[in-house]
Amino acid sequence: MPAAPWPDESSPGEQALAAARTAQYGAAMRAQLLHLSGPQRGRTVTYEARRVRIGSAPDRDAVLESPVVAQKHAQIEFVEEQCQFYLRKVDGQTFVNGTEVEEVILQDGDQIELGSGGPVVRFRIYVPAGAVCKPVRRMLADARAVAKVSGGAAATQTLTRDLFTQATPHLKIGFPLAVIAGAFLAGWLGGWLGGRPQGVSREELEALREAQKQTQANTVPPAEMEALRKAQQEQQLALARLVRANAVIARIQRDSSRGVCLLHGVFRLKMTDGTWFEPDAEPFEVEYTGSGFLATAAGHVITNRHVVRPWEEMGPVMRLVERGAEPTFVRFTATFPGKPSVDVPVASIATRADTLDVAVVQLPVAAIEGVPVLPMHDGALDPDDRRAIVVGYPTGLSAMLARADASMVEGLQTRGATMAEAITELAAAGQIAPIITDGVLSNVQERLLGYSAATTHGGSGGPVLDSNGEVIGVNYAILLEFGGSNFGVPIRFARELLKP
Repeated sequence: MPAAPWPDESSPGEQALAAARTAQYGAAMRAQLLHLSGPQRGRTVTYEARRVRIGSAPDRDAVLESPVVAQKHAQIEFVEEQCQFYLRKVDGQTFVNGTEVEEVILQDGDQIELGSGGPVVRFRIYVPAGAVCKPVRRMLADARAVAKVSGGAAATQTLTRDLFTQATPHLKIGFPLAVIAGAFLAGWLGGWLGGRPQGVSREELEALREAQKQTQANTVPPAEMEALRKAQQEQQLALARLVRANAVIARIQRDSSRGVCLLHGVFRLKMTDGTWFEPDAEPFEVEYTGSGFLATAAGHVITNRHVVRPWEEMGPVMRLVERGAEPTFVRFTATFPGKPSVDVPVASIATRADTLDVAVVQLPVAAIEGVPVLPMHDGALDPDDRRAIVVGYPTGLSAMLARADASMVEGLQTRGATMAEAITELAAAGQIAPIITDGVLSNVQERLLGYSAATTHGGSGGPVLDSNGEVIGVNYAILLEFGGSNFGVPIRFARELLKP
């Protein structure tokens, strides 16, 4: 049955009714809409349901009769585990703070317009007395902050107190299980660092583990997911503004982005005696993600050398390679938007004889059916074109999980899904999509391009495009000390790998 809206809460009688309903339904945060225009203008309505369905149909929770409001226009949903309200477009054009959106995390005070020139409402977060809602990522961040100053025991007390005083009932039940799992993980890591295989020093093992952690940096810790979600929200809003004002970005988002793939690799080390490198009887695996793009109809995908040969960037691993260890892929896949993952034939990997960070792999033609080939610029760059548009998968899996449906993410976490399983499920749900960032091309050299378009680890190998939508470079590096300068290899050096 649709949830009935709460009336205006300005009078004492209405406040008493609100208090009674809070007692009935529990002290949970609720969506509140102040109608600035339209048939209900001047009214403030608070909704008891976690999901508020908006539209012109009579069965909607928020019924707005207007020619530009679709029957099933949009919905607002409160995700308790994240303490966030999500606005999702259904069938109607929806604007938040003047920007058209498909999906966005709402903030208190956001202005929502339902249809171009349609009813306008102000979103508010209604917090009943006694409501508690502190996200797990915030609890973990607070506990880590306490640990830095007061030690692990105080941090544990902080986390425990938050769990039992600030968590929602669902988290009070489910989170201890995650803590227990985390304890097992911590014990496993401790055991790994406490032992070492014969012939490898403790210092080398520690360096190897640090190198392994660095390659897994594209999986953002839970404590940082909140910031990632907020950053992605800001990027999506900025991109939406650009899409409305710029046909090039719109074309890249509609067409070219489907030709940019997520590359996912896992490699192990095989020793000279044919056995796997397994410190303390545990397998040593390095897992990472990168980006690439389709360059020919024959299946050639351009990416970075360090994406197809990641061990060359890992000093501790290379020291073992120099002793005879052989890096071996146990998984290497490419996933295009709207397509299932496909195995990358390792034998097809081609790199340059010099040190330039570009490489090519070739996928089966059947696997790229319907995937667009990205146009590549040929010749000198236009000196008047200072545009640099980067497309790729910065932060890898984490960026897609931050944008994915909350119930899907919860299911993956509950099952303890591997990265490969998560990518497979996201691909099946049509939620593999690259991020597009726009910037200024500030440095053009023979073997290097510098630009301000934002990117980070996981975005390596993605295309850099000009204002015509042509690929002018291959994204390969970031300047950690200064986010306003990132680097790419001019596309002509990658094109040379495509010549027969």
